[in-house]
Amino acid sequence: MRDSSRSSTCVLVAGFVTVAMLFLTARLGGAELRAGASTADITPPVGGQMYGYGARGSNVSTGVHDRLHARALVLSYGSTHLAIVSLDLGSITARNTAAVREMVRAETPIEHVLLVASHTHSSPRFSPDFPSKEKPYVRAMERAIAGAIAGAYRKLQPARIGVARGLVEEGHNRRKVLKDGTVRMLWANRERSVTSPVDHSLTVIGVDSVRGRPIATLVNFACHPVVLGPENLEISADYPGVMMAHVERDVGGQCLFVQGAAGDINPFWDKTPPAEGGFEQVRVLGEALGKEAARLRRGISRTEAVPAISVVSQGVRLESRWDFGDPEVRAAVTRSAGTRVFKYYVDRFERERDVEVHTVLVGSGLALAFFPGEFFVEHGLRLKASSVIRNTVFVGYTNGAPGYFPTIRAAAEGGYGALEASIVEVGAGERLVDLALIRLHHQAGRLHRVPRF
Repeated sequence: MRDSSRSSTCVLVAGFVTVAMLFLTARLGGAELRAGASTADITPPVGGQMYGYGARGSNVSTGVHDRLHARALVLSYGSTHLAIVSLDLGSITARNTAAVREMVRAETPIEHVLLVASHTHSSPRFSPDFPSKEKPYVRAMERAIAGAIAGAYRKLQPARIGVARGLVEEGHNRRKVLKDGTVRMLWANRERSVTSPVDHSLTVIGVDSVRGRPIATLVNFACHPVVLGPENLEISADYPGVMMAHVERDVGGQCLFVQGAAGDINPFWDKTPPAEGGFEQVRVLGEALGKEAARLRRGISRTEAVPAISVVSQGVRLESRWDFGDPEVRAAVTRSAGTRVFKYYVDRFERERDVEVHTVLVGSGLALAFFPGEFFVEHGLRLKASSVIRNTVFVGYTNGAPGYFPTIRAAAEGGYGALEASIVEVGAGERLVDLALIRLHHQAGRLHRVPRF
């Protein structure tokens, strides 16, 4: 791997515990933190293929249950400009990212563009010719995202940032490792049995004007948005949409959901058909998260000022787990999944192998690390446990879709996402997390280019 640097639930949710609160302001000398937020509708036309479930077959969307949005937050400090965009989409590809970035740079000085897909499986699958080759949805979607970023940039105003953390006991690990070391997939878990590892931490980042009015709220949580299953043919943001709407009603401003390391974490009511109350379970989970996020947001209080924002972007070329030129590999994949799926794996890896890792440090007390694809939950837990920055946030599904990043141990054990659907080299997740930790520790002044004996 080479790199290059650039400067159910019928049971109510239990166990809400606020474990840390910190308010940060960013002002140093003549520089000042500024922030702006804007949104764009990215709902696709009805009649296209949907993202995420092979079980849907050739079925296409038949309606819109709730509309999809791109919610953009722009942060500016001196010459540093950063856009974070929450997308009600299953994924965002490297090609989509490049197109949006080009349009944004033509209108603004923003050099860092982070597009974060929620990973809802009730969103559109991108096609170059839907609804027509002349006016494909995917190109209109890219323009809308770029427009939201430009709109947020035009709304920049002096701002402050605060952080609060809590726990929400939702989500389970869908890989059950048995005593003999084999793996059984635990998809639905309506009995809410205890699984491990999981990450129930909920991090809320509040961005306010200097008058204390909410500009934006970022909510970070790790759980697949798959309450709705393949039977659902209506476009929906799944539970994150309900959560964001609740926070916006309760707190004000704009809410962004930034997905965590959710590669092996599913909701208890996984893949619930609409006929069995799927949309009701979307509401229940979304409201549970929304209520706690709003409570945490309202509890943020002020502390002393801290210095600026720094952003480091790192390009990395991934290697493949499999040698697709090997006849034995080709035969094994073809035998298991068919020639079409084999070609899909090869093509996707070539399109998505060049990925990005971004680290953002706000003062000395808040860090966000953005990763592509679907990282297993242990990667997120390790990033936070190993970081010297007391509030460190893992954000996945950003600026690319290279597939699953299992841990080395999970890759050896097997199961969905660890063997099936995993294309990247074994150990890639650990390496990218280490890379982010090293970058953050340099940014925080804990590692140095020149030795300090």
